[in-house]
Amino acid sequence: MRFKDPLTKAALQEIQDRAADPDVRALLWEVARLRSLVLYADQLQRMLTTLPGPQGAILDALREKLRDEPCVKEFPRLPPGA
Repeated sequence: MRFKDPLTKAALQEIQDRAADPDVRALLWEVARLRSLVLYADQLQRMLTTLPGPQGAILDALREKLRDEPCVKEFPRLPPGA
């Protein structure tokens, strides 16, 4: 099954602005929680160096998946060397 494209922070805020339904609000809180988990995983993978063998392949696959996540792309970062 192919997932739809991920929602950006701006798209989620637009949904929140339209949402009066408590179920929608609950789902948005769950999305926020999961986005924070993705950011945590991204932080951890950045701290790790390359790993040998199968662990390295798994880490590389994780890095590839995280790279395209909107919450990772949108997260403010200092430029290298700053």
